[in-house]
Amino acid sequence: MQNQHNSNSRHRQQRRQFIQRLGLCSTLPFFPSINQLAAQSSKPPKRLVCVGTEYGMHAPAFFPTTTGSNYRLPELLQPLQNVRELFTVIEGLDHQLGGGHKGVQGFLTGERFSFSKSSMYSMDQYAADRIGNNTRFPSLTLDLHGSNSWSWNRYGVKMRGIGDPAQLFDMLFKPLLASQKEQATGEINIEKSVLDTVARSARQLEKKLGSQDRHKFQEYLNAIEETQRRLSRAGYWIGKDKPVVPGSEDALQHKSGGEERRFVAMRSMFDLCALAFRTDSTRIVTMHVPGGNGVLKLDGINDGYHSLSHHGQDPKKIEQLKQIELEYIKELAHFIQTLKDIPEENGSMLDHTLIYFGSGMGNASSHSNRNLPVLLAGGNMKHGSSLKYEQDSKPLCDLYVSMLQWMGVETDSFSSSRGNMSELF
Repeated sequence: MQNQHNSNSRHRQQRRQFIQRLGLCSTLPFFPSINQLAAQSSKPPKRLVCVGTEYGMHAPAFFPTTTGSNYRLPELLQPLQNVRELFTVIEGLDHQLGGGHKGVQGFLTGERFSFSKSSMYSMDQYAADRIGNNTRFPSLTLDLHGSNSWSWNRYGVKMRGIGDPAQLFDMLFKPLLASQKEQATGEINIEKSVLDTVARSARQLEKKLGSQDRHKFQEYLNAIEETQRRLSRAGYWIGKDKPVVPGSEDALQHKSGGEERRFVAMRSMFDLCALAFRTDSTRIVTMHVPGGNGVLKLDGINDGYHSLSHHGQDPKKIEQLKQIELEYIKELAHFIQTLKDIPEENGSMLDHTLIYFGSGMGNASSHSNRNLPVLLAGGNMKHGSSLKYEQDSKPLCDLYVSMLQWMGVETDSFSSSRGNMSELF
């Protein structure tokens, strides 16, 4: 009992030290021993990272004024100067939705949120349902100090986001005690038993249904079978030790930087994602960047974030809004550089990771969901250019189809797509 108490005390101390270090950090060093943990095959897996901001980006400072490879980096993309050959910015794509903040929820689904329908199914979860079985976590849904997310499962249920970097660290790397494994296994067995009983009763009921009802009832049976498979996977991973990451805490030693905790959390989450990829703990990550009307702790910011997004063309408000958005791009640049510096077969981790930065909001000041910000990085694509499509010539979901195909998902459509954008890949 005393040993367990000491162990818990040490863990709490490590967590406190870890939390204190969750600030700005330099690029994570490369540990060959970590990459060996993920070497399940000679070919590195493909990975997907989707990052979305609740209030979009100020379009005049985000989109270049010209297309092609010789475009001038706009103000908000200046932090990406050193990696400009590794990303593409695209103008003119959206989901042809309205609804303002309700339309924002279509970021990865292509559907406007409505309480009267459950057709929301996000692109990241579409991919996770098809290729996520090979890792401990089919996907990670992240938030910055909250529980929101951009992820909707196949049943139209919004998934809860992980908002605490320390919690994410524990999920990925904290070993389970024997008692915790025993308890988790017991809970899974109970759930399996209940599901088996439900399934047997359902099969008996199915015999009494007419042909018109059986199709809908089959969806119910499929849900039961999917839950049974999920429980089996969970049981399998309980029996597998979590990866031991040599020097992980040293790799995450942060300098005490900015005061605004959302940017501290954003960098910490990105660093943990890199470690998760190295250990092949997951291959799909989605990050929700929240809105809110708090006054962010940045020099020169004296108004609430939501109020600034409704700038009404006020130059002073726009300058403050751009200052906030610039911090997002700085953290994105850090993440791109981090993955670029991790060697993998035939290149770097960035070559095998597709990063999508965007939003479901095109102009927060007018609540417009058109002309959404779109930036793609990594994935060994044909990068270094600025592209512009005529409005309504291509739905954003065409891009999602190509992203899914790049991941190895066999599909020709997703949500409102009319084709794909294979010309980018």
